[in-house]
Order: sequence, then C-alpha cells, then structure tokens
Amino acid sequence: MIEYIKKVAEDLGINLIITNTQESVETQLNRLVGIESLPAMLISWDIETTITFDEDGLPDNPVSNIVCLLVTKPEDRTKREHQDDALDMANLFIKFIVELHQELLPRQRNNVVPPIQNATYTLAPSYGKGKHSGVLGRFSMETPITYYPCRR
Repeated sequence: MIEYIKKVAEDLGINLIITNTQESVETQLNRLVGIESLPAMLISWDIETTITFDEDGLPDNPVSNIVCLLVTKPEDRTKREHQDDALDMANLFIKFIVELHQELLPRQRNNVVPPIQNATYTLAPSYGKGKHSGVLGRFSMETPITYYPCRR
C-alpha cells in the first residue's frame, strides 16, 4: 500500500517520509525535514489493515487506515503566513486524495466500494516546536490483494 502513496506523493512533489514509532512525530519531523524537502508527508509504519471476505469466501481488497501529517514551513513566521500555508497544505491534501483514488481505482477487485473512504483533515497552522504548518490527515484506502511469501 505504501508504494501507491509514495508514487502519488512523488508525482505531486511531496517528500514522503515513513516514520518509526519509537520517537515522537515532532522529533522526527524536526530531524528529517529541511526547507529543501518541503512539502513533506509523514506516515508511520503503524498501519492497521482489515481483511474481509465476500459471500463466496474470496478476500475483498484489504482496507488500511492511514494517518499522515502533511506540512511545509513558512518563511515568514507571522500568524497569517502559518494560516495561509496550512490552507495550501489542505488543498494539496485534497489533490493527493483525488490522485490516490484515481491510482487505486483500476486495481479494485470490484467497484462497489470506492478505494478511498473517510478522508478527513485537521488544519495545523503551527505544529510543533519547529512551527511547521499543514494538516493532520486521515483516510482509509483499499489496496490490491497481495500475497507475501512466508519465510521459514
């Protein structure tokens, strides 16, 4: 599932950073993100995925719940600049969701349920000690059925 997020982010000029869970997001954001790598989207590896089966016993597309932080950093540190950048990141998040939907649509086993659902965001005009501006986004995505070989 990460490969689809990564492709769409890259196409839109977003630097995707997959974070770990041992450190706080704020610590990782301040260490990993420089002005040259903005806008940046942080996603944790802690992705919850649900697998269900249809009435014939076949697996439906797995549904993963994604939480991301999409940020930039204003050059000017005025309140207005932070707010404007957060709104710009909201628009970029919407564009990202639309593009990700288009990327996943042809890969669905059936077209009954859209591949992106429950997409929401919260404006974060001044996030963390680094005063990044952006959005905290959440969405559920259906991904193609992939079987990974077991290691023994």
